[in-house]
Amino acid sequence: MERTNDILPVVEPDRDLDDWGRSARLSGVLDRTLWEAAHKLWFRVELQQAPQIPSSGGALLIVNGGGVVSPVGPLLAKAVREDHPRRRDPRLCVDRGLLDQPGLAVLLTRAGAVGAQVDDLVRLLGDEGSLLVLTTRTDRLHDEGAKSTLASHPAVLAAVRTGTPVVPVVAVGADDAQPVLARVPLPGGRRLPITLGFPHLGPLALLAFLPAKIRLRALAPLTPDTDDGTGEAAEAERIALSVARRLRHESADMLHARGSRWVG
Repeated sequence: MERTNDILPVVEPDRDLDDWGRSARLSGVLDRTLWEAAHKLWFRVELQQAPQIPSSGGALLIVNGGGVVSPVGPLLAKAVREDHPRRRDPRLCVDRGLLDQPGLAVLLTRAGAVGAQVDDLVRLLGDEGSLLVLTTRTDRLHDEGAKSTLASHPAVLAAVRTGTPVVPVVAVGADDAQPVLARVPLPGGRRLPITLGFPHLGPLALLAFLPAKIRLRALAPLTPDTDDGTGEAAEAERIALSVARRLRHESADMLHARGSRWVG
């Protein structure tokens, strides 16, 4: 009987893209330039309690301070690559709506982002044992927000389905880097954030961040458990509520202990 490796084609030695469309060349350039400067010079990112993030196997990292133009997700991924004992390389989970935009979809995919689709994320977390970063807005960390958005998110459902640890990561300073001045209601219940640079600066808003110091703190992992007969939806809600409450509590403690928002 032939082995699988004997029938499958050999991966090309000069292949730049992985199975998810990530370009090693582009992601490497972004890591050494844009995210290196943002991590060390502009935001002076500090990752605390990095060993709470598993050294092997899949894990879902949920960090607050996310949004359409927030840098907190990529900065957490960069911090893990730099400061984790195993220097693991997480992927960023993005809304599938962003991957429907011409041009932007190619850039995000080449940079290593993956769309929020349950089956794909089950493969990443369960089969491939990857780290996945999911951002959530700080103003949605109340219980109702967690139940209505976080509990039904494909990444949380995939983590529950695969029994993957979920690691809450507190971000302090991310909301100060580009404060939201107002939110304009949109059709479908969505709200457009108005910041110092968005939407009037268009894509340049991605560069219009104030130099707030960002501190990240990884908390103890939560492990989904459906062996007691709890359904996936109920377990996802329990995980979402636990994550939101721990992020709220730890964020309040870190803000209370913080000095200046610019130097920490």
